[in-house]
This record gives sequence, C-alpha cells and structure tokens, in this order.
Amino acid sequence: MKFFREHGRGPRSHNHKERATARLRPEVFNFESFVKTPHDANNTVHGRLYEIHGKPDAPAVVVLHGWHMESYNFFDYYCRLLVRAGFNAVLIDLPYHMNRRVPNSFHGEFTVSDDTALTFLVMRQSVSDVEAAINWLKSRGAPLVGMFGVSYGAMLSGIVGCVEPSVSFMMLVVPPVDLYDFFTESKLGRLFENQNPGMFEEIDKYKDLFDKVSLLNLKPQMSPERIFLALAEYDGMVRSPKIEELWLAWERPYMERYEHGHLSVILLNPSMNKRHAPLAENNLRSSATYNR
Repeated sequence: MKFFREHGRGPRSHNHKERATARLRPEVFNFESFVKTPHDANNTVHGRLYEIHGKPDAPAVVVLHGWHMESYNFFDYYCRLLVRAGFNAVLIDLPYHMNRRVPNSFHGEFTVSDDTALTFLVMRQSVSDVEAAINWLKSRGAPLVGMFGVSYGAMLSGIVGCVEPSVSFMMLVVPPVDLYDFFTESKLGRLFENQNPGMFEEIDKYKDLFDKVSLLNLKPQMSPERIFLALAEYDGMVRSPKIEELWLAWERPYMERYEHGHLSVILLNPSMNKRHAPLAENNLRSSATYNR
C-alpha cells in the first residue's frame, strides 16, 4: 500500500543519551520524522532502546503503546520481558503522545479528530516512523524485527506488518480492526461523536479511505504462524466480533480470548504477559528455517 511505504529509509539522525535505571539502562533517542504534520513539537520522534548488554545486533521488537497513553511505566515492563527473552526492544512515542505532545493539549489529542485529513496524515507518520526505526535496527545487524502493539498501537503494528516486508512477526493486543466501525459502532466512538458533533459526517464522507486502511482489507507479509492476536470478551472500546473477523481474514493465526475489558486485558493480565516472551522466542527459533 503506497500510502504507507517507506522501505529502506532509516532516520536522518539518531541521538542517544543514557538514562540510569536499577537493572537496565535504556537509552533515549530522537530523530526527525520523514512525514511532517502542522505541529513542530510532533515532528521529532522520541523513543527508548532496551538493549541486551553488548548485543546491538540481537533480534528486536518495536513496541507501540495505545491512544491517550501518557506514561512509559507499563510498556517499560513489556520491554524488559522482551530483553529477558533475548530481544532488544524499541519503544516509540506515537505522534502527539509523551514527548511529542503539543503544549496545552492532552496526550493523543490530535491523533484522531474531526479533521480527517490530519487523522490519516498522523497514521501515515506513525507507520513511517516505525519503518524508520525498523530500518535502523536492521542497519545495526538485527537478523529479524517483530512488532508488538496494544489497542491503537496494535492497529498500527498490524498495518506495518502488512506493508513492511522486513517485519518477521507481530503480536497484536485488542487492535481496533476497522476504524470506521470503531467510530460508528463502539461505545468510545459514540463518545467521540458527542464531543465532536461534526466528526461522524466527516468519517462517513471518507468511508472508502477508512475501508482501505482496515486490517480486514490488508494482507500480512508473514504466515499466520507468525501472528498473535488477543481479544477481550468484555471490551467496551474495541468490538471483539471484529477481531474474530480479522482472525478469519488472516487465515486463523494464533489467538487467545480473555475474560477482560479493554484496559484490564492490557494492564492486569498476567496470563497474557507470560505468553508474549515464549511466542517471541518461538519466532526466534524458527527464523533460521523460515523463508518468506
């Protein structure tokens, strides 16, 4: 899908500085995004690198948080699990979040809005930033790079896994599979509509564009065996039937169903947390014989 492709382009600059922690020293970095939005503060990509000591060329995973997230705390935990499993991990601030937040706005305020053109531009910037990070990891010698995302970050991870051939596997936790369905049918979508009365009219006007970026209409660059999906049966934000549809459309990859809501499946689900590292390790073991 040409709208998203940035194959082979790495960051123009990549600046590191260490931040001390008790057991691991993730490095914080930044680079200029290839895609520009109207807000300068958002056009510098910030992130954190969790690296196995002395192994910059280890397999890697890019981790993407969800919409409205304003803290690294829980995703820091996921990254450390991946390091213990033998992967370097990169945690990226998605557009308009964390260090990319526009002053006097809330985290993610401009990610989705009644400005449909900006919403799609932000999606394109997100995917471009991730592809730049993947290309940088590859340039350091990473033999494979996977994606791990939750909620909105899971949807973006899925798009990257469908347009970027160098992605080896992906783990998607409660992704909003179809944004048009999300905005028009989910409880959170109706809340958006109440807060932005003109939003539904804009969304309906560009339904064909939303259909094109729906995960249901995109094809993964890897086999189903390299995909993990997580569904929350009591999800009030992302409709679980849509994830079931995705499971069928993507030829029944491995999926687990949890008796959780949208946030609890991400934040309070130790059984899922225990599954991530083994799934990543399985992809690592099979990479030597896997041939796309």
